[in-house]
Amino acid sequence: SYQMKMLEEELNVQLFFRGTKKITLTEAGKVLYARSGSILKMLDVTKREVVKASQSATIHIGITPSTVLMMSEYIERFSKQYPGIHFDIHEGSTFNLKEQLEKHMIDITTLRTPITLNGCKTKRLIREKLAAVAADGYEGIEGFRKNGSQISLRELSKEHLILSHRYRNYIISAFEAVGLTCDIYYECEDARTAMTIAEKGIGVAILPESMRVSDSMSVYGITDADLTTEILLAWREERLPAEVEAFIKEMEFEED
Repeated sequence: SYQMKMLEEELNVQLFFRGTKKITLTEAGKVLYARSGSILKMLDVTKREVVKASQSATIHIGITPSTVLMMSEYIERFSKQYPGIHFDIHEGSTFNLKEQLEKHMIDITTLRTPITLNGCKTKRLIREKLAAVAADGYEGIEGFRKNGSQISLRELSKEHLILSHRYRNYIISAFEAVGLTCDIYYECEDARTAMTIAEKGIGVAILPESMRVSDSMSVYGITDADLTTEILLAWREERLPAEVEAFIKEMEFEED
């Protein structure tokens, strides 16, 4: 009877006639009774939809082209442990994914250094060397033919270099540190584009060692410079959805 009274007060109408021996519905009560079945059914449907939505959480993740293989292995392993979590994968360059992360378009992303981030946290997945990549039979300096798998900065300073934009200042600084200049002949946004141009035999690309090159190209270590790049996992400095936190915990990071 307390709940009946509270319901009447909430609706501000009388729902029941209270007799000495029995209680009957008023006209307003009859309308509520007729509607109550559909209301309860809709409540049950809504509950099931909300539960389903929570079980189908989606991680919006950015992946640079050179990290697709690495991240696909993490995603496969994570999906086996959390089969109810879905992924929306955004592929793009480091700079495009950085912008998407800062604009809240994605939850988490891989990025390559050098890169400057605002309001984000990062952890290193891997550090690797940069290498010189040229087409087989490249008509460049003799060093590519006589030195096998190695080449020096002095030899590279005589070549048309092909770089993605993010490495420009880094590479120039490396040459200047040993008193050399370099000829950056082609610049592009994506490392894959740099590799494609180098494959045409019109220059030497400087790329991460892990880049998959075609059978018609060769990779050469740079002997007199410690040129490296890092693959980072980045996310915003704010409270993360539970599924994103779970994914980060499953990652394997390198110590600084």
